Amino acid sequence: MGILICPMTIETVEGVSKIEKACFSEPWSVNAFINELKNPDAITLAALDNQVVGFINARKILDEVYINNVAVSENFRRQHIAEQLLISLENKVKDNSSFITLEVRKSNIPAQSLYEKLGYEVVGERKNFYQQPTENAILMTKSFKKR
Repeated sequence: MGILICPMTIETVEGVSKIEKACFSEPWSVNAFINELKNPDAITLAALDNQVVGFINARKILDEVYINNVAVSENFRRQHIAEQLLISLENKVKDNSSFITLEVRKSNIPAQSLYEKLGYEVVGERKNFYQQPTENAILMTKSFKKR
């Protein structure tokens, strides 16, 4: 059947939270994701394969989209799931957004390569943005052409 990308629901919050905890040194809580379900500006998509295997969380503010997190369960990496999540988010917002942007750890070269492949460009750097360990963030943005 393959991977299904769909909006996060109350049933998938626990799986999203589990991946968040496994992937990030300062993870969001389950309650933070539950609050995202109630936030009209939040977009959280889950990748499902009989269980939650990845997710993307973003906020839409006016015509700007800010990606907070993209993560894939370790056993499901290198299967283009993060790419599917990014493309699904982009398809959902591109018609009424001017750009989509994110921060990525400076050392996370595989993620930066994926973002570049999808048309994101480096637009800046934030010093000491990440903690545990302290590291700079690379800002990457993809602009959408207005018709």
